[in-house]
Amino acid sequence: ALQFLQKESALIRFIELQIALCCSINSPKIPNCQNNPLLLAAKASNKNKILMSTLHLITTSQSKFKYYASMNETFRQIFGKNLMLHYPFHKKDNETLEQRQINLTDHVIEKAGGIGGKNVLEVGCGSGSQSIYMSTNYQPASVIGIDLLDDNIDIAHKQNPADKPVEFHVDDAQELNNVKSDSIDFLICIESALHYPNKDRFLEQVKRVLKPGGKFVIADIINKKAGHTYPSARWKDKMSYFHWNIDEYKTSLQKNGLKLEIEEDMTKQVIRGYNGYLKWITLKNARNFIRYIAFQIFAVIHCEINMDNLRRKENYYLFIGSRE
Repeated sequence: ALQFLQKESALIRFIELQIALCCSINSPKIPNCQNNPLLLAAKASNKNKILMSTLHLITTSQSKFKYYASMNETFRQIFGKNLMLHYPFHKKDNETLEQRQINLTDHVIEKAGGIGGKNVLEVGCGSGSQSIYMSTNYQPASVIGIDLLDDNIDIAHKQNPADKPVEFHVDDAQELNNVKSDSIDFLICIESALHYPNKDRFLEQVKRVLKPGGKFVIADIINKKAGHTYPSARWKDKMSYFHWNIDEYKTSLQKNGLKLEIEEDMTKQVIRGYNGYLKWITLKNARNFIRYIAFQIFAVIHCEINMDNLRRKENYYLFIGSRE
């Protein structure tokens, strides 16, 4: 992808960089993407189909709603199906993205002792792929998946097998209105809590819905230290990022009557999970050269940013415990 772009004119490269900057940071000092004269210039040029395809993906960073909708659509276009929406976890070399996402799910469930025969709640279920995977491969008594985004739940309903004990609801993790008190044996929340503005309220709900002794599993991206900085305050708000650090988590868990039994820093294995990410997208899957280059550019931007944040600012942490 980089070699191809190097053959483009200096003007085209300049336009691409400016649009990427505009759309990823979205600062009030930079014109809105849709009205940016650089974007209009790119649209007017037939030579910039790759640039425009890439731009469509880059602009999803303007909000979490656009981001998850675009990720769902991108997975369907590349892989022909919906995938889980969380980070990859390395077990061995030359694994697919789907396998490395499954690795992470398997790792946290097995670390917590399994879910066979249990009533499971997934908070922040996305497109439902993980809930369906758990029901298919771990034989729980039931699975409830909740997510705040209507589009995610629509996808979950469409791909939910009729013969599986899985149900999906639009719900707020800080309220869990569709979940009865003392009804859940096992609650799992993977990479969703970072979007909750009131995590204390979320953990209150975790305690309420769990049966006495019921297990919780929370995998979250946390700050290495206080004072996490973002490209802009406006971008942070649109993406709904509310990262805690480990001390904030431990304090709130204790305050809400949740006993922390296992904690694991998974950062290194998650970073390794991105190894070979360019191989995940093939020209055959992309179906044409322009889409292939656009997806490759998006993968470089997306994966490298995630890895850089995990190296410098964030940790990928696993919390496992039970209701006291």
